[in-house]
Amino acid sequence: MKLLKHLLTALIPIVASLTVVFASLVMALPARAVTTANITITATPSYVAISVNDTDWNFGTVTASTTVNTSTTTAFEVNNLSTVITNVSIAVNQSTWTGGVAWSHNNTGGVGADEVGLLANKAGTWGTGDVIVKSTAPNNIAVNQAATTNFTLGLGLHVPSSFSDGTQKTVTVVMTATAA
Repeated sequence: MKLLKHLLTALIPIVASLTVVFASLVMALPARAVTTANITITATPSYVAISVNDTDWNFGTVTASTTVNTSTTTAFEVNNLSTVITNVSIAVNQSTWTGGVAWSHNNTGGVGADEVGLLANKAGTWGTGDVIVKSTAPNNIAVNQAATTNFTLGLGLHVPSSFSDGTQKTVTVVMTATAA
């Protein structure tokens, strides 16, 4: 036991000296820093796309010189899948409506014998903000439409003043979205 006491008495100053030396070395070493950093990168493509919930509409049997309107708030919902602001134009795909004696499509919205007009209205009231649906030079139905914001529209058929036959007529309405 005396030997152990003698050894501890001799070792205590040595351990104290080593502690001071070790502490000095630790303070002299540079601080350990993180050597890497991460940056998460994201990018959203300028994507333009639309679809419509109802791709067919039948006005049924129509009477000469009348106007038949769909609802402007429920008839057609345009789903805007675009990630950018868009302009959406509307037109018909040809200058005549097919079926029997063709109807001429009137680009002013007016009517005549076997001549038909078509209007569109974006979620509004018929007679306010109506857009003529043309077979040439499409008109915008939605200007500066916010990205991913859907909208509704209605169609108004201005029926010819007279008919040459009773055959069903058909035309296709085309909506086109472009980045604004």
